Amino acid sequence: MTVVGCYVQSLHSLATDDVATFDPELVGTWVAEDDEEFVFTFIDTTRGNYTLLCEESGSQARFDAVLVELGGGIFLDIYPEEPQTENGFYKDHLMRVHNVLKIERSVDTLWVADFDAEWLSTMIKDKKVTIDHVPLDGAVLLTAPTKDLQDLVRTYAKTPEAFSEPVRLRRM
Repeated sequence: MTVVGCYVQSLHSLATDDVATFDPELVGTWVAEDDEEFVFTFIDTTRGNYTLLCEESGSQARFDAVLVELGGGIFLDIYPEEPQTENGFYKDHLMRVHNVLKIERSVDTLWVADFDAEWLSTMIKDKKVTIDHVPLDGAVLLTAPTKDLQDLVRTYAKTPEAFSEPVRLRRM
């Protein structure tokens, strides 16, 4: 979906009860039109959230996902589930972080876009955006609290250049 290492990640969730929403029509399997090896499956957890299964070339990852409405846009806050390993030492050296995906959905089409790390890095460097963060190699790790993250997303929700080119998925 995005070039490896070019992500905007956050230590804190985008979701709070006042902006979280649920769309039952999102539940199901969605396949990328340009790459049928890339599949999203949304499962309703009956808690108002989703489990997102992301399959890429036969390898699967699981995420907790919360749908959020901010600034006239719809976003997914995804957070990887804990790895299935008994090795505590290994788990202690992994940092699970949140990612924000912008989504748009019509009946049988889902568009998914990442926050654009290059755009955000430039905006921060040019002092057009001020948010607590740590620059990483080609990525940005946001350390700001949830409220500040929500303010950022709300402000740029309708700014096309703030997001990557969307991947188009179709309902299976």
